[in-house]
Amino acid sequence: MSSWKNLRTTVKDIIDLSAKSATLADPKANLFCQQFLKQAPNERTELIKSICSDHGLKTDRFYHSINFLANSNKNLDDFKKSFRLSTYDKLNIGLKPEYYSFFQNLARVKDGVNTLVKLRADLLKILENKCESNGKLEEDLKIMNYILKNMLVLWFSTGLLNIQRIDWKSPTILVERVAQYESVHQIKTLTDLKNRLGSMRRCFIYTHSTMPYEPLVILHIALTNSVSSNINELIKRYKTTINEDKKEFDVTKCSNAIFYSINSCQKGLQQVDLGNSLIKSCVRLLLEELPNLKSFHTLSPIPKFKEWLDLKIALRIEKKNDIFNLEKCFRQDELDFLREYFRTDDFAQLIQRIKGCINSSKFKKAIENFDTEKNDFLVKDNDFKLNSALVGFLTRACSFYLFYEKKNGYAFNSVTNFHIKNGAQIYRLNFGADQSENGWKSSYSLMVNYGYNLDDLDYNCVNYLTSKQIKVSDIFEKNISNFNSSKI
Repeated sequence: MSSWKNLRTTVKDIIDLSAKSATLADPKANLFCQQFLKQAPNERTELIKSICSDHGLKTDRFYHSINFLANSNKNLDDFKKSFRLSTYDKLNIGLKPEYYSFFQNLARVKDGVNTLVKLRADLLKILENKCESNGKLEEDLKIMNYILKNMLVLWFSTGLLNIQRIDWKSPTILVERVAQYESVHQIKTLTDLKNRLGSMRRCFIYTHSTMPYEPLVILHIALTNSVSSNINELIKRYKTTINEDKKEFDVTKCSNAIFYSINSCQKGLQQVDLGNSLIKSCVRLLLEELPNLKSFHTLSPIPKFKEWLDLKIALRIEKKNDIFNLEKCFRQDELDFLREYFRTDDFAQLIQRIKGCINSSKFKKAIENFDTEKNDFLVKDNDFKLNSALVGFLTRACSFYLFYEKKNGYAFNSVTNFHIKNGAQIYRLNFGADQSENGWKSSYSLMVNYGYNLDDLDYNCVNYLTSKQIKVSDIFEKNISNFNSSKI
């Protein structure tokens, strides 16, 4: 196996040969692709750093190109008159690092694009760990990432991608990849996988012609007759009798399509937006197959809500100012009850005790009896009133988090931002929707439906990107009515 130092020489050979003819560089490019992924992770890291250092942007050449243009023209009019293709070409050469032609040559050969996707995944890991001892190298690596990302955006434009439905007739390697890449709701057994690919489910993937057996994005869809409020109903095993094993479900009677899991499979394609177009393409395919479908919604996780709420509660306990007014997460009758129950009128003390309750095993156990469809507890025991108040508190706090918490004016939550940017609306919050350990740790079991109204998608998308306004349903708006005042 070639060492990373040998591959460092191969990179230089590819750049030198491509200056004469790209065809001359192809054998060396093939060799690089064959050897790159055989290197240990630490050796790939050193190789990427060396490519950046040896063949990065030559700032002196860049400076001289700019300086030459500035000194050869007295003013803007002279510059416009003298500007020619040759001028543009010189400036373009000065702006491009040598590794640009190396990337281009890799993309010409078999497995080249796949190698570049894996190389960028390694590059992103290097940037995540930071090069604290070498600030100049870190900046150069950021430039390399920016350049490679933009090249991948072009090569992976949606017009160049293939959309496929995955079922039991699909190639085994693709079925295995579907199970392997599921990160939202883990596929643990063959039965789980059978359910995901069953007659009442649809699974679609994007692939690229240069990576035919590597899914880029995977979308799981459930066909239902209502807007689902519980993830367990979508991913659990079918309960069938012996006589029902071969029963064919009549999917033509389904009126709803629920997108319950979407996975970006290639870390190297981070920030290359493919999920948006996959959802819209799948909607078109579903309508062709099942014209009776009337509505399209997601059942989505709410990552980091618990972490965010714990921080807000800590700020309130310490009596620090914050835009989030915790008192408005309660109705007045709930506040009155809780003050009496915990025997305190001090809100900081009250919220501290509430935090203890919502993080207790007792409350978590009580949620097992929560009916997500009725939005109420099945068993009304002695703690019913307390638990109902806690559910109301968490639901309103989560509504604030999704709608009001912002980053640069856009939704702070990454999943919310993704779907609203696609033109969806926040449709409904569902308490108790994900009672798995992960669902509890990330969002106190809450999940959210985003609604895709096909007639409104483009308008909602433009409105969000230009005016930063989030579209919500009447159902969801009731959760934020307490916050609709001048002082949130």
